Amino acid sequence: MRKLVLAVSMAFLAVMGSLMPATASAEATSVQAVSEIGVAADGVEFAVAGTLPPRSQLTCHSYTAVEICYEKGGDHWWVQDQDSDGASAGVYWENIRNGSLYRNGTCITSLGTGNWGQCNKDYYEDSVLNGFPCTWNRSTGGDIVCSSSGYRYQ
Repeated sequence: MRKLVLAVSMAFLAVMGSLMPATASAEATSVQAVSEIGVAADGVEFAVAGTLPPRSQLTCHSYTAVEICYEKGGDHWWVQDQDSDGASAGVYWENIRNGSLYRNGTCITSLGTGNWGQCNKDYYEDSVLNGFPCTWNRSTGGDIVCSSSGYRYQ
């Protein structure tokens, strides 16, 4: 009986997996260029549209085709795609606590050139936060490519 239940369950999952939209596979995308640091991202979070707060509340850095900003009050990442090449823009972030990697992730915006997207996080105030600008050409199924040069935000 267990084997039958297991077989039916696996068949159901296989059918459901084939019905999932193609964007669902984005969660498993790895961050390729960040391997220089020796860390892969936990997952991809897609930014939601928002209105950028005053620049005085942000720490921002621009990189080819990407501007990333960090808003310490609220722990928000802001990302803007600055190139109409069809690739998405993002930030790979690392949260360091007590000298070790505590957690990491990637915030990607697919809201179009010139639009700001934000990802809301929650970091310990006494931790270190690093951000690396990224691009991702999702239409070709490529990897997320991040600069090996990052910025310290907290």
